[in-house]
Amino acid sequence: MGRVVVAFVQENELGVLDYDVTLPSGEIVYNPVRVIADGAGCEVVFTLRRRAGMSDEDFQRDADAVLADLTTLKRVPPQ
Repeated sequence: MGRVVVAFVQENELGVLDYDVTLPSGEIVYNPVRVIADGAGCEVVFTLRRRAGMSDEDFQRDADAVLADLTTLKRVPPQ
């Protein structure tokens, strides 16, 4: 994929953690993320969108990367 630039939304108290990824091609991919309080922990909701022209293999690779990130996040102990 090459070098990418990630820009998060401004800090907020609403659980919005949206971010844009600028790909080497200049294409910007918007990634909506929500963090919802749940007792002593939280639920993280990530919406994976299929970009125009994306192959099944590329979409699956993105889905696998998101799953790996969420699995890692799940192992982080509550603060």
